[in-house]
Amino acid sequence: MEHRFNLLFLSNMIEEKGVWTVVESAEILRRKALDFECHFVGGWSDMAEASFVSEIYRRNLQDVVFAHGPKFGSEKEPFWRNADVFVFPTFYRNECFPLVLLEAMQHRLACISTNEGGIPDIIDEGLTGYIIEKNDAPALAEKVEFLLSHPDVCREMGERGYEKYLSEYTLDRFENRLCEILTDLSN
Repeated sequence: MEHRFNLLFLSNMIEEKGVWTVVESAEILRRKALDFECHFVGGWSDMAEASFVSEIYRRNLQDVVFAHGPKFGSEKEPFWRNADVFVFPTFYRNECFPLVLLEAMQHRLACISTNEGGIPDIIDEGLTGYIIEKNDAPALAEKVEFLLSHPDVCREMGERGYEKYLSEYTLDRFENRLCEILTDLSN
């Protein structure tokens, strides 16, 4: 079987994290007869699993949208490994600096997210991924369709994201920056 373009959403299943935006974009992509699948990994929070599954069936997306529940540590690895792009269209009011985006970059994935909190400082627009408006399923679908149609661009974005992760977000880099700040404060 040929590889289907694989979208990954990994976060708690909270409406404000953009769950329905991803589902609506999957519906748009499905109407265009694109070959993809979308995997949701995360614990059920303000939505019940049964309601989510019911909505997926109502939209006739059961063969392209899959919910896997919460995964931790190494349980997440197969999802990261099989993903082509990470989607996180959050509008969560307390979103600050979502580490899941750094995790996606560490796994060499292009990222599509929103301009919430510190996300624009993580994603370099057009270089490591895309920033879309909140609650904009058509924009998400458009960016996914572009990356699906341009796999080299998708891989290049993932590689640039990985390079950014290595240069700015590793534990060593964090420790070095903290030492620099403390040294500056003591002078």
